[in-house]
Amino acid sequence: MPFSTPLPSRRFLAVGAHALSNKMLELIAKLSLLQHVTVLDCGNRSNMYSVAKLIRPYTSDPVQVMRNIRLSRAFTCYQVVAILQAVAANPPQEPLVVLDLLATFLDEDVELKDAQRLMDHSLSFLTQLSASAPVVISVQPIPLIAHQRATLLELIKNNVDVCWEEPLA
Repeated sequence: MPFSTPLPSRRFLAVGAHALSNKMLELIAKLSLLQHVTVLDCGNRSNMYSVAKLIRPYTSDPVQVMRNIRLSRAFTCYQVVAILQAVAANPPQEPLVVLDLLATFLDEDVELKDAQRLMDHSLSFLTQLSASAPVVISVQPIPLIAHQRATLLELIKNNVDVCWEEPLA
C-alpha cells in the first residue's frame, strides 16, 4: 500500500482481497505507535492480538500503545451510519481507519436503495471527518453474488482522494 505515515488529512481507499486486513492491521499498529487512532471495524477484521504482536518490538510498553486504539465494531450498515455520525459529532484530530466498509452494505436483507442512501450518509460523515484528520477505508472487491451492489463500490471510489487497488493475482 502506498500510504506512508504521517498521513495527510485526506480520504484514502484500499481495495483488495480480505479488505487487505493484514496490511490495514499493520497500518493501525504503525499509527498507534505515534498517536491515537480510531478504528471502525465493519467486517470483523480487527485482530487486536495481531496488532499487539506488531507493536511489541517497537515499544517497552505495548499496553500503553494499545490504549491509543479506539475500536468500534458495526454489524449492520445502520450501525455504520450511527457510529460515523457519533464520531463526526465530536471529530477526533486523529486518523480514522474503516475496515471492510462494504461488508455490512452487502446484506441482502437491506434493499439496494436503502443501502445506497446509507452509504451516501456514511460518505458524507467520512468527508466531514477527513477535513481534520486522515480517513483510511478498506474494502473487498464486490463478490459475483452481490454484483448488483457494485454501485456501492463506485460511490466510495468517487468520494475519496486517493484510491489504491491491489493487483489481481
